[in-house]
Order: sequence, then C-alpha cells, then structure tokens
Amino acid sequence: MLNGRVFLAVALIAALGACANNKSSSATASSSAANGAGLFLSNCASCHGAHGEGVPGSFPPLAANATVTGDPKRVIRIVKYGLTGKVIAVGKSYDGMMPAWSPQLPDTDIASVLTYVRSSWGNKGTPIAAADVTAVSK
Repeated sequence: MLNGRVFLAVALIAALGACANNKSSSATASSSAANGAGLFLSNCASCHGAHGEGVPGSFPPLAANATVTGDPKRVIRIVKYGLTGKVIAVGKSYDGMMPAWSPQLPDTDIASVLTYVRSSWGNKGTPIAAADVTAVSK
C-alpha cells in the first residue's frame, strides 16, 4: 500500500503541471509527466516499483534501462502491445510477461506514463506524444 506522502506528492506534481503554460513544448511535457506519475503509480508500480527499481528476478527495472530511454517506438510497442519472453535489462535477464496496456489505457495516457518513466529516476529520455503512440503498430 502506498503511503499518503506519495499520493500528496503526485497531487502536488499534477497541480503544478496544471498551472504550467501548455503553449510551450516543455510545459506540455511537464504536464504529461505529471499525469503520467499518477498513472504509473496506479498501473505500473505494483510490478516495476514506485521508483522504477523493478523486482529482481521477476520484473525489470525501468530506472537506468536503455530500452526505456532508447528508441521511443520500441518502448511504446512494449507498453501498447505487451511483451512475452526473455529480455535483458540493466545487465540482468528476465523471462516473464508484460501485459498489453492498449485495451485499458488510451494513447494519451500511454504517452503520459511513458513521458514520466523516460524522465524519472535519472532517466533522460525525450517526451512522447499521443500521436507517437498512435503511429506505432504491431
């Protein structure tokens, strides 16, 4: 169970993102990441950890993960359509299943959560727009 401080932090981030001037691309990315923080906590943190640390032997970390920060199309495809089988993440092997999130989340939410993940925990990936998610097919 997540403590009240985490939810307060997410609410604060969302409020700050809502106050941003959405006319600039950096403000839009900040707003998207703020929305993505809440989506991540409610949909992804149970497997990948609240801080993207993963679960050794079960779920790969998202922090310092080259797949997360690399080619946006690859990480979009994984989140949108899922992934089964062996993967190497941060030098360790994982063999599991990532569910497809496209049935539950619209492209705008997938873009927000990926923007958050690609810019959190020391990750330095570029923001992802809903149009980027829409453009990726199996």
